[in-house]
Amino acid sequence: MQAAKILILETSTHNNRLNKDQFRKWGFEVIQRICDDGVLQEVLRMEPQLIFVQTDDENIPKLLDCIKHARLQMKLKETPIVVQLPDKGNTTKEALFSAGVTQCLLEPVSEIELKECINSLLKQVELKNRLEMTRRALEESLHKINRQRAELDHHLTLAAKIQESLIPQNLIQVPFCNFYCHFQPSGKVGGDIYDIFMLDDRHMGLYMVDVMGHGVASSMLAVALSEFLVVDVNRGTPLKRELDEAPYYEIVSPVEVIHYLNKRFSFTKYQHYFTIFYMVFNVETGELRYVRGAHPEPLLMRQDQTVETLNAYGTPIGFEFSQGYEEGILQLQPGDRLLVYSDGLLELEDDMRQPMDYDKLQHMAGEYLADSNGQGRPFAMNFKQMVDHQSRLKDDLTMIEMVWQP
Repeated sequence: MQAAKILILETSTHNNRLNKDQFRKWGFEVIQRICDDGVLQEVLRMEPQLIFVQTDDENIPKLLDCIKHARLQMKLKETPIVVQLPDKGNTTKEALFSAGVTQCLLEPVSEIELKECINSLLKQVELKNRLEMTRRALEESLHKINRQRAELDHHLTLAAKIQESLIPQNLIQVPFCNFYCHFQPSGKVGGDIYDIFMLDDRHMGLYMVDVMGHGVASSMLAVALSEFLVVDVNRGTPLKRELDEAPYYEIVSPVEVIHYLNKRFSFTKYQHYFTIFYMVFNVETGELRYVRGAHPEPLLMRQDQTVETLNAYGTPIGFEFSQGYEEGILQLQPGDRLLVYSDGLLELEDDMRQPMDYDKLQHMAGEYLADSNGQGRPFAMNFKQMVDHQSRLKDDLTMIEMVWQP
């Protein structure tokens, strides 16, 4: 460890080696100079950890001027300055302290007192230096963190754009069906994903997936699922299979699709599970076949103002114990309205900070049918005001509302 550097300044040419020899005996590096007009620049180059001044009464004015100039230099602003005064120097202490002196010692000074004073001040210098180094290291760390956060935000923004691009934008190609859709992740990216597509000229497919949690990992799996659940038979889709005879394809039943996904996306492999609602709908006859892998129960709002839930049994996708999926079959009537949603809807709170639940949701659906008879603006728009009043969504929110009007 490098010895502390002490500068001894004298206000006269009298060479007093007593303190110089004592400091060296204690293991300090010692430099001795005369306090004159040219010494300040030399002191700045030396960068001592402590300045010790020996003076007499007649040289006090010169010393005060020297100290005041030293304190104006940034490098010497915090350097301890100890002044050793004659035994009658009490009257000059106030002026010295005002000029920037750290400690005044009156002669005679004992060895123990001098050593304790010097060691104490040097320890303070060491602690200040460590604190400054820590502050600088913290500033560098914060700068690095802010830079990494800005880079992460940039990548998350790009990921959000990719995820948004996978959300269907144009649904007019589905015959006899009108849609209202709302997608809002709780962060920049989320674990919800959905798609609506034609399996052939008569059959529409619709799925909604909610991956456990939210954030980058959930979003990546959601994107992977959207790329996997495509209609292209040539890409090995689980939604359709090729046949050797006309029409050369077969639409896979919803329950078979779920069983396949449960094997393909095991929790052991991906460390995530997800819920899913998948349905196949005949747009000409109104027959709806669906399966629900632990996804919230969709609502079916009938034209006769009754409200039903699509509650066929199913467990989350990804677990080995998952089994016993039920495939539900319903017959829609013209004007019937279907609401499919993720559990982010049930996390919404009303003006009284009360969360949504199944009973409240069905009650709202019944009031909607009674007021509008299923006509007018979509039922899902009733939740827009609730969404706008949330300080932050607790979970990703996705809603799809479909009206069949053949």
